[in-house]
Amino acid sequence: MTLIFSLICYSACLFLLLSERKDIVWGKWVFKGLASTSFLMIALTLADVTSPFSNWMIVGFLFCFFGDILLIKSSNKRLFLLGIISFALGHLGFIIAFILSGDVGLVFYATLLLAIILTLGSYLWLKPHLKVEFKIFVPIYILIIGIMLAFSGYAWEGNYRNGVIIGAVLFVCSDLFVAKEKFIGSKFTNKLIGLPLYYTAQIILALSLDW
Repeated sequence: MTLIFSLICYSACLFLLLSERKDIVWGKWVFKGLASTSFLMIALTLADVTSPFSNWMIVGFLFCFFGDILLIKSSNKRLFLLGIISFALGHLGFIIAFILSGDVGLVFYATLLLAIILTLGSYLWLKPHLKVEFKIFVPIYILIIGIMLAFSGYAWEGNYRNGVIIGAVLFVCSDLFVAKEKFIGSKFTNKLIGLPLYYTAQIILALSLDW
């Protein structure tokens, strides 16, 4: 089932990119919804209801799913802010899952250092481009996703789930393309790179429930 849902996710992502390229509104709704439902189904298929790690990861995936839907109309400032909030809550779910299953070790220190570098670099990169209504929300979001990245190494040290670090890194990279699209310049290449990165990140994080 995980293979089937992964294939559906990538196929939907391909058609989503075509819809973005041609500005097909119904295609954006249908294929983004399908792609996001697919990674959520992978997580639900692999989740262990007796595991706090699984349960909090599912919370994270659910908020990310709703964030995806809200960001379909990212040109709407209110929906974009709600999307950021939903994704922030999703990352908090991942953070709690990582903390509950983690331990301190060399890998954690490495992801902590990487998170500090990317968090500061992203903020300095975006700061000149942020309008007043985003000057509070975006830095908070950057901080939260940085914490998520840092604690992915903590989770790996605790249970050696191979997907958490790769998934977290890809998630951060995909968010950089979302930020570039929204605040710096709208180009199709941002979605061409960012969307496959995002769905790959979600699939790998979902698979980590079983790795």
